[in-house]
Amino acid sequence: MEPTAGCADVSIDRWLSHCSCQSTVIADSQNAGQNGHRRHFVTLSPLGFTWFPWYSARVFALGLFATRMLSKRYSLIVADRSSGSLRRFTLAVRPTLVLIAAILAVPVGWTVHSRWSAASHIGQLQLRNATLAVENARYRSATTELSGRIAALQLAIVELRDRSLVDPRVRRAMGRLPDVEANDVAAASLRSVALSSPTETFNLLNDLLNMLDAQLAVASHGVEQQQAFAAATPINLPSDGRVTGRFGFRPDPFTGERSFHPAIDISTGYGEPVYATANGRVDSAAQSGAYGNLIEIDHGFGLVTRYGHLSQLATSVGEDVDRGDVIGYVGNTGRATGTHVHYEVWVNGRAMNPLQLGAEPGSQSAN
Repeated sequence: MEPTAGCADVSIDRWLSHCSCQSTVIADSQNAGQNGHRRHFVTLSPLGFTWFPWYSARVFALGLFATRMLSKRYSLIVADRSSGSLRRFTLAVRPTLVLIAAILAVPVGWTVHSRWSAASHIGQLQLRNATLAVENARYRSATTELSGRIAALQLAIVELRDRSLVDPRVRRAMGRLPDVEANDVAAASLRSVALSSPTETFNLLNDLLNMLDAQLAVASHGVEQQQAFAAATPINLPSDGRVTGRFGFRPDPFTGERSFHPAIDISTGYGEPVYATANGRVDSAAQSGAYGNLIEIDHGFGLVTRYGHLSQLATSVGEDVDRGDVIGYVGNTGRATGTHVHYEVWVNGRAMNPLQLGAEPGSQSAN
């Protein structure tokens, strides 16, 4: 290896003197030949670099050259031909470039800022759209479920209305019962459910569902009570035959004295079946003084019926009976002048004329 004078060729004598420039030529043992190919390396002690290719020195030299050019001033002379005057303008390179760079930086910076802001806004909109899509899917699912439940509740209410329909004859009899305990309950009949069309909001559907739930509970209870009350209303006569003894005051058939008869007497053939006139539970089924063989049925709601002078009993105490069930047979036991059924209806402890409830002879088989 031999030293060269390459440092002076790039006009950086002063800079190289500070950098302790050393240039070394290394002959390429493989390509020395006729080409005399050489590689240049520069040692830069202040920068901490030990070996650099030869072109690195040129790069640094160009940088130094540019620095010197920026520090110079240039004069611009403008001549006016008409007046022959000259105008001289002195320009410093560095401030001029800085001003140009600043001028160019404003639109560039504004463009970058605008694009960044737009990108940020688009990202926020995309995130919000994704969130809204999830919420909309959840609301659609909940709305579909609630709509199905509301439709089911509406159908249930319609079915309850149908169940609440009572035979007109039974309804008339129910209306003639004075101060029956069940009147208030029966009056809790179904009302039309004024349903507005479900809107697009989940809250309205939820409120509507709660309203229907509450009304369905009231309607179900009202229908059950109304049906029970209708079934407990004694609308039939207990046996086929002819009404021979009227309700109210009459001459006693044994003494001839005026007395109150709290029943009607139905004359028919001996041993003919006697039917329960309404649903209820047997409270008494035994021989009872002037009544002879007596059956007493508690129908609930303050309603009680009695069947006297029976030849035989076909039921027992505690048994539940339905309207039309055979409970005994016609006879003349007890204080009786002939074969008949003694039939009483009591409402809250007071006797009532059975015929006022719409019962007619021959109606015992009606349900």
